[in-house]
Order: sequence, then C-alpha cells, then structure tokens
Amino acid sequence: MATVKQFEFVEGIEYVKIHGLQRTGTNYLAQLINENLENTQAMMNAGGWKHGHYCAPWTLGREVHVVTITKNPYAWLVSLYNYWKHNPVGPNLDLVTFPQFVWGRAIFEESAGTPFLLRAENPVQHWNDMNFHWLTIRMNEKQSLVIPYEALLFNAEGVTEGIGQNLGLKRKAEPFCDCLKVCEPGDETPKLSEEDWSNKNYYVDEGYLDLYSNDLLKFVNKELDPEVMSMLGYRYVKEE
Repeated sequence: MATVKQFEFVEGIEYVKIHGLQRTGTNYLAQLINENLENTQAMMNAGGWKHGHYCAPWTLGREVHVVTITKNPYAWLVSLYNYWKHNPVGPNLDLVTFPQFVWGRAIFEESAGTPFLLRAENPVQHWNDMNFHWLTIRMNEKQSLVIPYEALLFNAEGVTEGIGQNLGLKRKAEPFCDCLKVCEPGDETPKLSEEDWSNKNYYVDEGYLDLYSNDLLKFVNKELDPEVMSMLGYRYVKEE
C-alpha cells in the first residue's frame, strides 16, 4: 500500500475542512474561502475525503474548523444523476433512468482502488445519513458550520463574510471575488465549470422538479429523514 504523505501545517494559517456531498458546491465554497478570507486555507481531501466521514482530528492530529455545504435533496438527486450520466465518473448510468437511479442501491467511492465504499439502500438514504453525520459533528476548540448551497447562489458575498465572522477570520481588504480562477498545478480546488454557472438559475427556479412524477415524489418524501430536513430548513415538495 502506498505511503500517505503527512499534511504539513503552515504557521499563521487557519485551516477550514470542507465537507459535503457530490455536486453540492464544495469546490465553489473552498475557492470563496481561499480568495476572500485572510490567512485561511480550505482543505478539500486533506484530513479526509470531502464527501466522506469527518475524521480530521485523527488524520491530521489536531482539530480544524469544519464547514459543510448542503443542497436541497430534490435538486441534489437530479444534479448527481445528470453529472454521473454524462461524465466518466461514478457508476455507469447509460441505461438507467432517473427514477431507477433514485429507487436503486447507492454505492459511493472516492476513486478506483479506494479501500472503502459508502453504501445505502438508495441515494436518498445516503443524503440523510451523510448530512446527519456532518450536522452532529462535535467540536472541542474549533467551530463547525453548515451552509446551504442555495444561499451561495443568492448571496455568495454575504455567506462568505458570515463564515469569516463565525470562525473569527478576517475578510481580505480587496473587493470580493466571486469568480473562480484557473488553478495552478497541485491546487486542490478546481475552478467552477461553465456548466455549473449556467445551471444556477435552473436550481434556483426549481426546474429540476420537472423530472419527478407524483409516484417518485411520494417515494422520495417517504425516504427523507424529517429530522434532517428540519435541521437544514428544507421543505417537502407536496405531492399532487
């Protein structure tokens, strides 16, 4: 097994561990933090897989701040399905319809050859399980925040400033940067794609709901954890 390189902390830098499911804006959130908060570094997969369980204190040897980003479950299911359907990552969905994807067993892995898998009865259950896990992280000296993806779409500057205030991090003096730069080699926060930007209105206007039949809505509503929905402030989409 390959040796894992130990993360090297830099004196004077405050580190923020990013968590969130696939297609929730983890890269966008990290870049907003890096570009706009002084002496701050967002950590993506250092300290544990950003889409996986919180384990930073054990892998890094110390606590760091945690910011988790969430997405409306109805939007997240469509976003993840579309991304896996049209990109060579994740499971092969060439012959899988959206309802079949939502109803079926869900298996998530960091990358080929990773020595663990995350499994759930269906992707809705995975949304429940992982968000409950991140919502209940217990910190000792640092802080854990949960940010809705939808809030970034409406007010990225206000959300980023709020993160800084809650974590005691100063905003940079220069004007707010809401555009993602092309990353240098070795940078672990890739730029947001043009497709992501063009889809912003699609998610804000709830265009994704067109993919849901009444039966599929009933299934998703039954599977969603009401406690997690309440903790995150998301509303159920009413069935006809």
